[in-house]
Amino acid sequence: MAGASGATLDLLHVIEDPFDEIYLSALTQVDPALFETYKSEPKRRAKFRRTTEEHGEVVLKQFCREQVQRLSKVRYHVRSGEPLEKILEVAEDCMSDLIVLATHGRTGVRRLLIGNVAEKVVRHAPCPVLTVKPRIPGNPAAPLLR
Repeated sequence: MAGASGATLDLLHVIEDPFDEIYLSALTQVDPALFETYKSEPKRRAKFRRTTEEHGEVVLKQFCREQVQRLSKVRYHVRSGEPLEKILEVAEDCMSDLIVLATHGRTGVRRLLIGNVAEKVVRHAPCPVLTVKPRIPGNPAAPLLR
C-alpha cells in the first residue's frame, strides 16, 4: 500500500518490558557487561532501556529489510512502554493516515484478561485502522501481508 501510493511507511515495535527475558537474553549476547551492570546497579536501568531500544531497532530493520527494500520512504520507531499508548503516540507524531496492525487472535477469557490492544487502537486512533489476522501455518485461507 505504501509503495503504490508513494507514502512513508513508519514501522513501530513497542517493547512493553525491556527487562523481559527475551530482551535480556538477546542483550547479554550483545553486551554482557551491560547486563551485569544492570543486575548490580538498578540505577542504570535507563541506560539498559536505551540499549534495548537501540538493539530493537537493529533487529526491526533486519527483520523487515526484504519486505521494504523497494520503498523509498521507511522510518523505524522503537519505543518502550504500554503498547496502546506508544502506538497512538507515534501515529500522532507521524501524522499517520492509516495504522495497519496485526491481531494476536486471542478470544474468550484470555482476551478479556489480557486486553486487546488492536481493539483499543481501533477505538482511540487518530486515523483509520486496518487490522490483519496473522496467517496460521497450514491454513492457506488466512491472510498474509507481503
